[in-house]
Amino acid sequence: MTRASSMFDLISDQDEDRPYFETGGIGRSHGFYTGEEQFRREMSRIYGRRWLPVDHVSRLKEKGAYSTLNIGSGSILLIHGDDGIQGYHNYCRHRGYKLVEEATGKRQSLVCLYHCWVYDRNGKLKSLNGTYMDHFFDKEKNGLLPVRTEIRFGVVFVALSDDAPDLDESLGEFGEFAKVYDLADLECVEAKDYPVASNWKLVAHNVNESLHFPTAHKDLHRVTDFDDAGTYDLKGDIVGAWQSIRAGYNSVSLSGRSARTPMPNVPEGDLSKINWITILPNLLFGFTADYVMMQWVWPESPGTCFVRHFWLFHPTETAKSDFSHEDVFALWDKANYEDWEMCERTHRGLSNPLWTPGQLSYDEEVVAQIDAWVARETAEAPGDGTAQAPASEGTGASAAEDDGEAAGPGKAER
Repeated sequence: MTRASSMFDLISDQDEDRPYFETGGIGRSHGFYTGEEQFRREMSRIYGRRWLPVDHVSRLKEKGAYSTLNIGSGSILLIHGDDGIQGYHNYCRHRGYKLVEEATGKRQSLVCLYHCWVYDRNGKLKSLNGTYMDHFFDKEKNGLLPVRTEIRFGVVFVALSDDAPDLDESLGEFGEFAKVYDLADLECVEAKDYPVASNWKLVAHNVNESLHFPTAHKDLHRVTDFDDAGTYDLKGDIVGAWQSIRAGYNSVSLSGRSARTPMPNVPEGDLSKINWITILPNLLFGFTADYVMMQWVWPESPGTCFVRHFWLFHPTETAKSDFSHEDVFALWDKANYEDWEMCERTHRGLSNPLWTPGQLSYDEEVVAQIDAWVARETAEAPGDGTAQAPASEGTGASAAEDDGEAAGPGKAER
């Protein structure tokens, strides 16, 4: 592919006079971040209906390789079968026993330890040892229940609903970033899960703005410039921002320096940038010239979630005998714990029923975009009480929200 001079050459024209920049934005209500009813709507209308990005293909390369994740009160099993990667509901069809507890691994068969039902890597029931039902039981109709599964740009998506919005339309301009950073070809070299005692949206806010770097992240602030940054207005159900790496550094890592060769198609103007792109509702990418990080946030309750963080590198680098990602991991593992403290304290603060929404700055446009998108997806149609308001093409913060507070307007710089 021809190398662009900047990501701005590959995406739609950015309107630097968009409404957000007139006054900045306003946060949402106490109930929007802590309410049981709002959380119920999010689980039903977002996590229960939309395509959800859940993993990267490099973690499921071999037949029998699997990963699991919890979505609300349910669990999903992804496994590489004979026809590729497929998702299933992670329970035995007999009595509901959860089949796999481990986050990742490799199995050619899945054994229910309760009554020894055995499923193969294609979800088929192979044996029901000890239950003596063969004379009236059809094994062909009692395999694992499949979950709709698709792969785009190396990202595995699942949908729990038959009427999920069109995946490619939802991804919008995400492919432009995925292609120049070779996302489908990268290798995941480490993953780590973190429990966080805050609402999931506060984590999504946190990872999409860098204003807190000077106070919360000494190491990140040393190598990145929070003031040389801007936000994108992107097509699709995605949001994003960019941030520059300071002069004298070439990698977002503990040392700020790396001998890794930049990925070949990254635009010249982005070699010293981080592009923060989020596939809504819950998957953040930190695209850098020498690696990509992926960070999922999964809601558990109005006040708890867990985050799964992946670090991916180009295979030409991972194949080298002296390859190491420790400098990158050390920076982000430390920054993650710093972030979770920020999110948890924010959740404790706005849990006060007397808390009122605060003013957002020009640089927090993505925070307003995320909230506006969630509010739009969970809004009630007039007189219905259950129907979902139609989503607009983009994610701009112009739609009215269900709790009656204006989304407010945000600064795009190049």
